[in-house]
Amino acid sequence: MWAEGPAGIRVVRGVIGEGACAISGMSAEQSQLTALQKARAASIEQAAGVRVASSTLVRDGMVAVDLIRTYSRGFIVREKVEWLPIAQYQDSRDRPPIPEYRVRIKADVAIPEKLRRPVGLSAKLNNKIFRKGEKARVEVATEREARVAVFNLTADDKVVMIFPHPLEKEIFASSGKPLRFPPDGSRIELVMQTLPGHARDAEAFFVVAVGKDEPVDFSTEFGVGEQIAFSAFFERYAEIAPHADEVILPYVVEGNE
Repeated sequence: MWAEGPAGIRVVRGVIGEGACAISGMSAEQSQLTALQKARAASIEQAAGVRVASSTLVRDGMVAVDLIRTYSRGFIVREKVEWLPIAQYQDSRDRPPIPEYRVRIKADVAIPEKLRRPVGLSAKLNNKIFRKGEKARVEVATEREARVAVFNLTADDKVVMIFPHPLEKEIFASSGKPLRFPPDGSRIELVMQTLPGHARDAEAFFVVAVGKDEPVDFSTEFGVGEQIAFSAFFERYAEIAPHADEVILPYVVEGNE
């Protein structure tokens, strides 16, 4: 079923999504998160009509990267998670079976309808695959003057706003004047790290821009450095989404574990 949410938001309620991930070259924690990401992506697929990856066996971070991309098509604003009994996955008879995590979620998915003229947002990251300790930089451009925010979708299933930042006063991008974060000479560094014990993590930067005159205060709404649970973040963001442009920049961090 669906219902009207805030202005410009259609909420599809009670969408059932399932996901599974077999442990292969990753920790149990990573396998669980990947299974959950698949269930979320399946829910978004049903609500918004997008295609998502469906492979059970994940040997690198690129499937997770594809799943993360679906988060810009619809926003899970509420979810109830049910973990199913652990199964076994065997891709051929000459290989031993491996544990497979399975999960089912019941989700409310918000589908935004844009109510404002787009600001023409584009964004790029200086790399798609980082080694542990390397530094990232996000470059943001818009066709007209806009207020910008950058969020990090982290490998421990949290969302953190990293920009605006108290050390950087410039929060606007405009035509011919891209915004870089961190800017040259900044005391801020985006040093890429895997979670402890992880050989590889898939994460993303979620870049948002609203017109300069929109009454949106990202710092007040989200708080710099505040770790927000996945669905709680998108529940807050859904009210902004009809007035905003978004770009998702997924990446993989490879560690030395």
